[in-house]
Amino acid sequence: MSKGKKTCEFLRKVRQQIADANGIAYTPAVCTHKGDCAGTCPTCERERQYIEKQLANKAKKGKVLKIVGIAAGLSSMVACQEAKGQESLAEDSLIQQKFQWEYNDMTMGLVGPPPENNIQWEEMAEFISKFPNDTFLIVGHTDVIGNFNYNLKLSEGRAKYLRTLLAEKGADTTRIKTIGCGPKEPAIPNPQNVMEMMMNHRVTLEFYTPEREKEIKDKIAGKSSEKIWESSKVDEAPQFPGGKEALMTFIKKNLCYPFAGDVCFQGRVNVSFVVEKDGSITNVEVERGIDPTADKEAVYLVKSMPKWKPGKRKGKVVRCRTLLPISFKVK
Repeated sequence: MSKGKKTCEFLRKVRQQIADANGIAYTPAVCTHKGDCAGTCPTCERERQYIEKQLANKAKKGKVLKIVGIAAGLSSMVACQEAKGQESLAEDSLIQQKFQWEYNDMTMGLVGPPPENNIQWEEMAEFISKFPNDTFLIVGHTDVIGNFNYNLKLSEGRAKYLRTLLAEKGADTTRIKTIGCGPKEPAIPNPQNVMEMMMNHRVTLEFYTPEREKEIKDKIAGKSSEKIWESSKVDEAPQFPGGKEALMTFIKKNLCYPFAGDVCFQGRVNVSFVVEKDGSITNVEVERGIDPTADKEAVYLVKSMPKWKPGKRKGKVVRCRTLLPISFKVK
């Protein structure tokens, strides 16, 4: 295969990857261009314009755009249209505001990363170089295991570590800010297994804005721009998928009875939590406990629940705080 054809094939894979990552319907057309094609033939150009238009539309609707893996090398696909004479710089700005490149590395910080990791770091550094007038933000993320302060420091370290790697690949780190988000923005809320938990151990590369930095700091401080309603104040209270009977079955199946030596704790732990608008569970707190061991088990149980059906007020989905009593009894 000639070099031009290889480039054409590579670009088709990149377009497919970008489309898949962002939920865009796309089936690459067979290139019928005679001779070498470096991705600039009429067919390739139409597909590129289609992907860019779909990304711009998603950005206008407030969607977060994602570029993963080899896709990052094609920055013209995501926010750099001026080099090709595109007429709408407003679309560029919208895309930049919503662009987010997610990078997950389960071996981060260990010796001997796989070769594909080095490729991604090089692509990230190259991407940053495409925007010499912009500042970037690396956000570190973790899972909920361990206390919050530990996770916050871990996420901060993860973000700084990636910045160091990008510096080694030639990135201008004076234009890269870092921040740790801890478990406040999980990729997979309420993970059900170890693999899903590990997917929350990640970093994201974004265009920096003061508003985004403030948003993350507010989340760390437990602030939110949207009101949290009490279940008694909404028209439709949040509901476990399948209703109360399914909830009782879930608790019976998954609750572990903690023992401390010869002592078995009995009683009821009242746990409150917020059911977010997407049904995920956050802000889990023990309102009334019986023992630290039992209280911890109750919190773990709530955090392991699948997404709930969110509450509604005046027909609109809202954030809602729910109180759940969990009983511990000797069997």
